[in-house]
Amino acid sequence: MKDKGYTELICKQFCTFYSEGKESLQCATYLYVRDRLSEDRLTGLVCGVEKEVEFLDDAFVKETICKQCDFLKDGCDYREGLKSPPCGGYRVVEALRGKGVL
Repeated sequence: MKDKGYTELICKQFCTFYSEGKESLQCATYLYVRDRLSEDRLTGLVCGVEKEVEFLDDAFVKETICKQCDFLKDGCDYREGLKSPPCGGYRVVEALRGKGVL
């Protein structure tokens, strides 16, 4: 089950796939951020995160995080090259890695 605070910070702000009532669904990037940063620390960090993704760290994200994602098994439109944006957690991971936080 998702934590309400992390859901507000990651999913609601950055994920185009987010919808209310689906809190049991967690992508691997959500879990990666949640397991590494406190909610308070994340709150301060996401303020400067852009909604656009530069894909500078895609190889790392794919190999380290996406490989473990349940959505990848069931069909991740982004990873399948279907002109879909990545999940919101991807945006947060990339931005925070760019800042040297993760």
